[in-house]
Amino acid sequence: MKFPKIFGKKKSDEDDEFDEDDFDIEEIEEEFDDELEEAMGSSRARETAEIEEAEDEDEFESEDRPAAAEPHHAGDEDEDGHDDDEIMVGGDDELENPFDDDDEFEDDDEFDDDDEYEDEASDKKKALVFAAAGFGVLLISILGGVGWWFFADSGPEPQATIPQSSPNSVAMAMPAAPGSLNAGGAGAGLNNLNDSAQQGTAAPTEKGAPTAAPEPASEPVPSTEQASGTTFAPSATEAEPAGSLNSLNTLNSLGGTSSLGGGLVVPAVANSAMAKIADQPTAADQSQALSGAPVRGMLEEKDGIGELPKISGNGAVSWQVYARPSDPGISEPKIALMIEGVGLSRQASLGAINKLPPEISMVLSPYGRELNDWVFRSRLAGHEVFISLPMESDHFPLEDAGPLALDTRIQLAENKRRLDQVMASAGGYVGLVTFMGSRFMKADTQMRQLFKTFNERGVMFVIGGNKTRNDAAPIAKELKLVHAESEMYIDDTPRIQQIRTNLDNLESLARDRGWVLAMARPYPVTIKSILDWYATIKDKGIVLVPASALAVQPGEG
Repeated sequence: MKFPKIFGKKKSDEDDEFDEDDFDIEEIEEEFDDELEEAMGSSRARETAEIEEAEDEDEFESEDRPAAAEPHHAGDEDEDGHDDDEIMVGGDDELENPFDDDDEFEDDDEFDDDDEYEDEASDKKKALVFAAAGFGVLLISILGGVGWWFFADSGPEPQATIPQSSPNSVAMAMPAAPGSLNAGGAGAGLNNLNDSAQQGTAAPTEKGAPTAAPEPASEPVPSTEQASGTTFAPSATEAEPAGSLNSLNTLNSLGGTSSLGGGLVVPAVANSAMAKIADQPTAADQSQALSGAPVRGMLEEKDGIGELPKISGNGAVSWQVYARPSDPGISEPKIALMIEGVGLSRQASLGAINKLPPEISMVLSPYGRELNDWVFRSRLAGHEVFISLPMESDHFPLEDAGPLALDTRIQLAENKRRLDQVMASAGGYVGLVTFMGSRFMKADTQMRQLFKTFNERGVMFVIGGNKTRNDAAPIAKELKLVHAESEMYIDDTPRIQQIRTNLDNLESLARDRGWVLAMARPYPVTIKSILDWYATIKDKGIVLVPASALAVQPGEG
């Protein structure tokens, strides 16, 4: 028979498999008997000592206490008939079972189960707390809304009001999207809006005021593709009584507002806006008409650009040939006015040309269409003509002079190309007038190249707008360029009182200096104010002259 090896080291798993022939059974039995006898002997000695000690302690106890268990001897059988050596080996000390760790594993599993249960309970508790908080917020919101609904006093509902018309007022439809040359809709430019308004008929309202009823034009004209960056944005001021001349301000201020990068905003001026202002008799009878222009011998064809002005073979220059004649012997204070932006809005341009005195100069925008036609109309009414020259502003992009603007950030060759495009936009003009340009006019090299071109082509140069410190005028004097400089815009605030104040200031400057130049826009209120002022200057000893009459020539100034 085989006996398990109780004492000694446990063999490795590699030694578990062995051959029975490698071991002697008898030797194993003898070794086992010897070890068993040693274990039993030590166990009996220990038991004997324990029994003696117990007897000393229990000598006064009852005699019916069961006697101490007799020690087992090797080979004796217990009540169940099993050998003692099969029950106990080595006394009371039992051998450790290496497989007893299963109980510990079972205990660990129980602890893990408890932890999982606690985590699950904690998660449920947190979820309940969040749900309760959300419900509370929702309940408070509902109660607050209900309370506001029942207890808030919203006051009376606003009522839409319609302004009352008067016999002296005009109602007209304005563009739906101010700030664009295409405000009238796809394929309809400002000229179309004005043409449509001109074709409309006035119908009396309940108060008896005529109302312009514009009708769509039969043949829409494509809108202008490019626009310069000037912004006609009158300042907001107090309302004027209905029927006053300031009621015309609405026709200007509603034309558009200033916005960042908004480009050019032109006032929407219909024919009805000019209805109260009479035409100049000289415009009707053409008694002040200027000679035909341009002169063919004073034009130079440039490939890809068009016709540019040039000095004729006999030395004739544009600023003299196309200028309105003026008496050089005038000794009274002289004032010259220039109207900027002609050619953009049809009705505004026609109003300025036909209603203003012929001494006032017209400045055409290079972004307008059919500028040669506007040159012809202007000269037919007696007005000399200039072309606006867009330049880079210090306030770009809030003030954007447009795609034809001369710019310090581009090459000289590109600026030359843009200048040629502007100069070829029409023929028969006296010179060019700066539009913006507060930054470009600080570029000394660029300005010198520009003035050299003007001298070569015989045109006049005007520094337009409000007077500011710049180096353009000194350079023009140095290069002996015919030039002039504007003092102000008289209608930066397009209201009658402010325009009249500015005209009075011009009178004072003219008396102090002998002459002064100013600029304006073709607003109805501006045209009306100029006409009222013009009727008074003769008695004041002031003379209105064309801008060319104030040109600073080489050797002067």
